[in-house]
Amino acid sequence: MKAHLYAFFTLLIVSIAGCGPSFLADTTLMNAHIAQFEGDSLYYVYGHVAVRDGKILSITPFEEGQNDIPSAIDTVDLQGAYLYPGFIDAHAHFLGQGLAMNSVNLWGATSWSECVERVQIFIAEHPDAEVIRGRGWDQNDWPGAAYPTANELEGLTDKPIVLSRIDGHAVVANRVALARSGITGDSRIEGGEVLLDAQGQPSGVLIDNAESLLQIAQPSEEERIEALLAAQARCYSLGLTSVHDAGLPTEDIDLIHRLQQDGQLTIPLYVMVSESPEALLEWKARGPLKTERLDVHSFKFYSDGALGSRGALLRQPYHDRHDHFGLQIRSYAYMQDAAKEVAAMGWQMNTHAIGDSANHFMLDLYQEFAQEGSRWRIEHAQIVSASDRMRFGGPQALLPSVQPTHATSDMDWAVERLGSHRMSDAYAYAELRQAAGGILPLGTDFPVEEVNPLYTLYAASARKALDGHPADGFQMENSLTRAQALKGMTRDAAYAAFQEEELGAVKIGFWANFTIFTKDLTACPIDDIPSMPVLQTWVHGTLVYGLNSNK
Repeated sequence: MKAHLYAFFTLLIVSIAGCGPSFLADTTLMNAHIAQFEGDSLYYVYGHVAVRDGKILSITPFEEGQNDIPSAIDTVDLQGAYLYPGFIDAHAHFLGQGLAMNSVNLWGATSWSECVERVQIFIAEHPDAEVIRGRGWDQNDWPGAAYPTANELEGLTDKPIVLSRIDGHAVVANRVALARSGITGDSRIEGGEVLLDAQGQPSGVLIDNAESLLQIAQPSEEERIEALLAAQARCYSLGLTSVHDAGLPTEDIDLIHRLQQDGQLTIPLYVMVSESPEALLEWKARGPLKTERLDVHSFKFYSDGALGSRGALLRQPYHDRHDHFGLQIRSYAYMQDAAKEVAAMGWQMNTHAIGDSANHFMLDLYQEFAQEGSRWRIEHAQIVSASDRMRFGGPQALLPSVQPTHATSDMDWAVERLGSHRMSDAYAYAELRQAAGGILPLGTDFPVEEVNPLYTLYAASARKALDGHPADGFQMENSLTRAQALKGMTRDAAYAAFQEEELGAVKIGFWANFTIFTKDLTACPIDDIPSMPVLQTWVHGTLVYGLNSNK
């Protein structure tokens, strides 16, 4: 209670100091329930938020009979709506989302034949496309759960067809794409698989590093610009005000920087550089890139593949493939050398690690090379043994960065991969959060999952799929409270990017990034959360979605 009163009077003092004829804001958002964090709790201050030059100038609590509204050029009456710190997605693929929106949509297909039908329709509707791309198939949702083959794609077109699995860790490519790339039954690559048919020829499925064998034209700059703008509009409509892009090559980062400088792209992005020996050398020479909307001082590495495609690196063999342990994308020796280089640069190392073996060896490496307070991140931390879960946090502030919708997407088939005896090590978000000192940045991994951050809130707290199953939730001992999940989508995400002094809270001096709803996300019926519409989205003091935004 004392903390609440202290926060209240601190805000009130600032408000009083700001009142007077010289006080002028650009915008005042009045009559709002303003979300404030206190530890793992969230409470609301009813009042007004004034914004100037893109940042929060004052927060004025409402008092009966003494309701001074800060003067401003524009005033927006929120009529009691609930104003939250702008939602941040701590792990996503921003450009990948935009590209997926302009390709064959294979999400939700219930069979391979349905995927093929969608490809046929796309080809007919896009006769000028040089490469037919698609994303979203998941063999785990089909009868028999068998991988597709390229046979059904033959004869549809004389152009390359490349269709990515939902997680991006496998593709199916037609014979044209395979032939142009020189991929044969003898093709091999470390950290990847070229699946073969009964005749010893490529079936069309390429897993993890084998995808790099494809030599197909990449999207043009015009296509990438279109994709970036489409992804921005989608994010704004769902209340996202900032995104951590989990791995982009330098040329795409430079394109984003140029578009932001030109004012075409306005969403703030924390971008991890897709690692390679060449990228490490280039960014060592260039140094960090930090503007008001772009932050680049981290690298994205891959330790293993994905569970759905049996690429996650496990300490015991797969329950449904007894001779297989998954795929190690990068060798331990390579990762050691890279970690030394990243540490010497003072940059952040963020590594995709899903299987318990991949998490184990990355935590070994992090504890050896990470500096105090480095905040090196394990992206996904999906299957982590109990002893390894306790290695997060500590003086080096090692962070798990997780995506709650992965748990509810995988729960119906993950036991087939792992066996019931290993499920307690999977998706253990509450335990990971506790080990990391109460910090758990949350994201979606879109376009692997849907962009909507409310699905993250629902999956983290209710641990249910969108259709409401299972009724009692999935492994509820590792659920988060709604306040903890909201903190993971705001303050914790900002902390994971070293931005906790500028983002993640409604606080004077912070960027005026807000996500606003008509209802209280902490008290409404929990099953209502996924369908809650966003009232307004604000970025750097500008209304980018909602009333009068024309977005």
